[in-house]
Amino acid sequence: MPSIQFLSTTIVETWAGADLSQIGPVYPMVGSEFILWILGLIFWLGFHLKQAAIEKREMQEDENAAKSPERLKRVFAEEAAE
Repeated sequence: MPSIQFLSTTIVETWAGADLSQIGPVYPMVGSEFILWILGLIFWLGFHLKQAAIEKREMQEDENAAKSPERLKRVFAEEAAE
């Protein structure tokens, strides 16, 4: 039966009793968490502001279309026919 090999990125074989201060970084880009958090926050806020602007524009277009004289005449004519 073939042996199974596991990919290991550190020299740690077991985390039980491991002193992390002696091991060093255990994941890439240690120390960049705050910068990534700030970038994520900026992206999140930008997305919601952009989405709100798009929805406001679409709502205004729908309101303008609903208030057009041709549409109002057609709606009132359909209601009068009923």
